[in-house]
Amino acid sequence: MGTTHKFDLSKNRIERVCEGGSRILANHKVCPALQNMALSTIDLKKGGIREPHWHPNASELTYCLEGKALITLFSPGNNHDTFTLDAGEVVYFPKGYIHHIENISEGDSHFLLCYDHDSPQDLNLSSSVSSMPIHALAATFGVKKDIFETIKGKEADAFISTRKSIAKPDLPSIPNRHKINLEKVSPQIATPGGVARIASHDNFPLLNSLALFSLRIFERAVREPHWHPNATELNYVIKGKARLTIFSPEGKADTFELTPDQGSIIPAGYFHYIENIAAEELHMAVFFNHPSPSDIGLSGALSAYSKEVLGSLFSLDPTLFENWAETQEDRMIVKGGG
Repeated sequence: MGTTHKFDLSKNRIERVCEGGSRILANHKVCPALQNMALSTIDLKKGGIREPHWHPNASELTYCLEGKALITLFSPGNNHDTFTLDAGEVVYFPKGYIHHIENISEGDSHFLLCYDHDSPQDLNLSSSVSSMPIHALAATFGVKKDIFETIKGKEADAFISTRKSIAKPDLPSIPNRHKINLEKVSPQIATPGGVARIASHDNFPLLNSLALFSLRIFERAVREPHWHPNATELNYVIKGKARLTIFSPEGKADTFELTPDQGSIIPAGYFHYIENIAAEELHMAVFFNHPSPSDIGLSGALSAYSKEVLGSLFSLDPTLFENWAETQEDRMIVKGGG
């Protein structure tokens, strides 16, 4: 019987291919395991533009994996933000805010997008404008109707278009409250087994529905068995190979492996672990549908109870637990996997 938590973007996807690039979307429709969250990748060719759009039912957290982009975001209160997005940076688009992503690098740019809804909706600017009566558009801008005749005749949206003239790629990095340079954050978790850099409400106050861990597990190391009381986890392998086991309230242990372009969905409170099973570093993007996800690890949880209690649970002599490494804090990422 197959896994119920794993998804594969190379198989379970809705693909949109355009002249300027492509998008692959994994949502509840193509992957029923996805509940409350969805994931997509966007690849933009040189000069490619993910057209201005918004999501009526979802906020979006976008992680730039490669390249450089120019972002323009227009939000309530006539707020206009234009800034760059470099590899390793993360940008947050609240629900309903119109935004675009424009590749300004000399090559392709790649992005990983997470939504706080399992069936995110798109409204694209090109098709939205062409849906309105010409006289209403002309009145809005105080111009003659002629300019909108051609626009009105377009039925399909542009989705991903291409600039006729390429924007200058040497733009300096422009700071903005809507983004954070995740890969330059000092790791909030650092152990001999790996590191995690975290974008949450604590260091990215604009976040109100999502969070992201850039998780790197070193060779022969394990993200200890744990659970998240307040958040669903949606993870994705960027590099390496992982093995996971997820234990559900029905008493089922679901064990599977993940390689790049694959991920899994883990409901809030489900017990799970992640192991690096390759001879290289494992890099994963781990999203949560809560701005401040909580965590309970097995090392801290077991250490909270007496040897006598543990002995009774596992029908063992309590003295067998005397040599265990006792800690009231989770060990998070530990060496010794595989």
